Amino acid sequence: MAIIYYEKDADLGLLKGKTVGIVGFGSQGHAHAQNLRDSGVSVVVAELPGSEPWKKAEAAGIKPLPTAEAAKKADIIVMLVPDTLQPKVYRESIEKNLTPGKMLMFAHGFNI
Repeated sequence: MAIIYYEKDADLGLLKGKTVGIVGFGSQGHAHAQNLRDSGVSVVVAELPGSEPWKKAEAAGIKPLPTAEAAKKADIIVMLVPDTLQPKVYRESIEKNLTPGKMLMFAHGFNI
């Protein structure tokens, strides 16, 4: 039987004062971004300006940002773009903004 976790099962205080950057507003990113936002966590979403996911983020009430800008603002960066895009996104937009004290997370990725 599956175990379902709720807000009471996590210490959201660990994220207080932190901004989580969700890179990619696709099948995983939209769920992560909205759940974090609805739990009171500060969230920024990174997407390609004008893309369909950009428009979907706006429709969900989230103001998306270009990836480099979101990575600069975020304390915790969650990489949720397809594996094939991760190296390019990292090199072009995240690497230079991954300063000491920040965290980079992956939900998947055979290329890490």
